[in-house]
Amino acid sequence: MTMNLQAIVLAAGKSKRFKTGRSKLAEKICGREMVLYPINLLSNLAIHTTMVIGYQKELIKEIVTANQKHEIQFVVQEQQHGTGHAILCARDAWQEEHILILNGDMPLLTEEIITALYNKHIKENAAISFVVAHNDDPSGAHYSRVINDGRTIKIVEAEEFNGDLHEHCFVNAGVYIVSKKFLEENIDDIEQNEVKNEFIASDLVKIASRKNLTISSISAPFDCIRGINTMQELWAAEQVKRAELIRHWMSEGVRFASPHRTHLDVDVTIGAGTFIGAGADLFGRTSIGKQCKIEPYTVLENATLESNVTVFSHSIIKNSHISAHAQVGPFAHVHNNSFLDQKAVIGNFVEVTRSSIGKSSKAKHLTYLGDAQVGSDVNIGAGTITCNYNGVAKQKTTIQDNAFIGSNNSLVAPVTIEKNAYTAAGSVITEDVPEGNLGIGRARQINKEGYADKVKGHKPKAAAQTRTQDAQPQTLSFIGAVKTKNEVTN
Repeated sequence: MTMNLQAIVLAAGKSKRFKTGRSKLAEKICGREMVLYPINLLSNLAIHTTMVIGYQKELIKEIVTANQKHEIQFVVQEQQHGTGHAILCARDAWQEEHILILNGDMPLLTEEIITALYNKHIKENAAISFVVAHNDDPSGAHYSRVINDGRTIKIVEAEEFNGDLHEHCFVNAGVYIVSKKFLEENIDDIEQNEVKNEFIASDLVKIASRKNLTISSISAPFDCIRGINTMQELWAAEQVKRAELIRHWMSEGVRFASPHRTHLDVDVTIGAGTFIGAGADLFGRTSIGKQCKIEPYTVLENATLESNVTVFSHSIIKNSHISAHAQVGPFAHVHNNSFLDQKAVIGNFVEVTRSSIGKSSKAKHLTYLGDAQVGSDVNIGAGTITCNYNGVAKQKTTIQDNAFIGSNNSLVAPVTIEKNAYTAAGSVITEDVPEGNLGIGRARQINKEGYADKVKGHKPKAAAQTRTQDAQPQTLSFIGAVKTKNEVTN
């Protein structure tokens, strides 16, 4: 439905009660800056928007422009003299027949509330319409109260209200639709509030009532109109939003083992049949496919997981892509645009950064793979690291298909292990290993007979019969880290 409506978003306040030295509108709720929620809502409704900014105006403008495809007009309120003054600052932007006014700290407001308010405003040909919500809880005492004595309607600021919360149980949401004509004729009549020493937008209701003009209102759930002025209110709003997101994904076939211990950002998507364990944190634009298993205390941030991926507990995946049927963890760290192909396995205490791991390749234990290109069906032995940094620049390690890397290897980049090549356990590999070859980069073991007795000052024990240099030549055969039956130990 097309609405003959434009919006003014009030976003100039100093956020004094937040006590952070930073605009509250820049704080994130489920991964999205607070100010973007009402802006996105208005964008979805195709309502042209003017934003009144003041405190930390460059920060707020940067956040909005970086995340909006639709043009937003900005008006600066140089000195903050209240919401009424902020509306006046935007006078030159008043274009449409009806003007929607709302605060920038309303992340839970819905399209349905705006549409219902507009429909009633038009149906009743009202001068001003506004949203109310029921709240007689003392915790809501800081909200302004709607007072209707049958003759006049006015909105009393919390600092001035001394009545019964149960009797006057409706609070003002701070969302108004005002006819442009009424606004032009009455904006200058708003009187300065003696308590706040400001010009308050809600006085427009009192003015309309005094002039016997039509005033309409709708009621909305309190959770949908929550404003945010303190850290406690920020926390409460995020709980509401997170519960809404989790309920949505439950309805899409996702199981949460412990919903109240799961963090879920607004841009996360999850496929049907996926299990999310307790304490999982899902941040940013993470996308999880169908039939995945995310075990407890994992962190996924801007991660893409295809279907049937398993992430074992206490693992971290950031800015990386995990293909179908791959496994990560436990206690693994995959980050910095890494890629795991199908059925790849990254196991216990393995870090992968700026690397690509091929199909069905495995690094299951205590391994660091940095700036590595690993092919398919590669086995990385426990304790292996790519030595990718020379103190100046990062260098690349290439391990081609079907290679076998023995345990406790140091692969000194730049280096290439070609197809079907092997490296022996305990090796420091500094040169390329050709296809089908075995690379050995370690010193030969020497056993010093009687050394312990010599060190401790004991007489040497009778020497056991030993092999001499005249014995048959020894044949050594290495297959990675595994000794064959024919190997002879010196």
